[in-house]
Amino acid sequence: MRHTVQRGLCCAVHSHREIEIVYHASGRGFSRVAGKPDLAFAERGIVVYAPEEAHDQVMETPGEDYCVQIAVPAAEKKDLPRGFYLPVVEDLALLEEIRVLTRGRVRAGRAEQLVLDLRATATLCALIHLASTHSSSAELDRDERYVQGAELFIREHFASIGSLREVAGQIGIGYDHLRHLYKARRGQSLISYVTEVRMERARMLLVHSRLPLKQVAAMCGFRDEYYFSAVFRRAARMPPGRYRAQAKAA
Repeated sequence: MRHTVQRGLCCAVHSHREIEIVYHASGRGFSRVAGKPDLAFAERGIVVYAPEEAHDQVMETPGEDYCVQIAVPAAEKKDLPRGFYLPVVEDLALLEEIRVLTRGRVRAGRAEQLVLDLRATATLCALIHLASTHSSSAELDRDERYVQGAELFIREHFASIGSLREVAGQIGIGYDHLRHLYKARRGQSLISYVTEVRMERARMLLVHSRLPLKQVAAMCGFRDEYYFSAVFRRAARMPPGRYRAQAKAA
């Protein structure tokens, strides 16, 4: 399922018999989970709720959620006592799989249902693996906090960033320091991360809106639709118009 969520309380306290994966494709807010501190989430964060884990959701900014629910045999639920949160998921293939799994409820044949079950289970296993290797923010060193601070600022201001020096200024370090630090920690350049974030939003707008390319380009931080089309073609190996047409036909 996919949901457009508005600012404020968008989900009262509730629980599910299933495991629930919630990918916050955009927007930020917090979830109050029974017996835990409030869980603050931001864009590209994923929350996994355990079966019967009571929670609500409050949005500080509007956004869009992608939700996958996975039924669990009753005998296995006792082995899944609590969920977990991944602040930023960078695996674009994993995010694309969540998008595929949330295209809507379908009447699937037996073979197709088996494939969907396997894909959903594989997605959950991948998220568990990421969570098991993720360091909590309390354990992050200073350099990692700078890197994550830069990523957070970029995700929130990607459409208006005119220079990467703005990012460095916001987190309080020099541009050259941040540029080298980011490359060492993430194995990619800072500008490539900005492009990834902009492309992620561009894909969402192409699929879920009828906005012209000129407006999509402006909303994603590109100077014009021609530059946007060139960048999109390099990243997706097809022009944005064809990507939109194929996604809507799927």
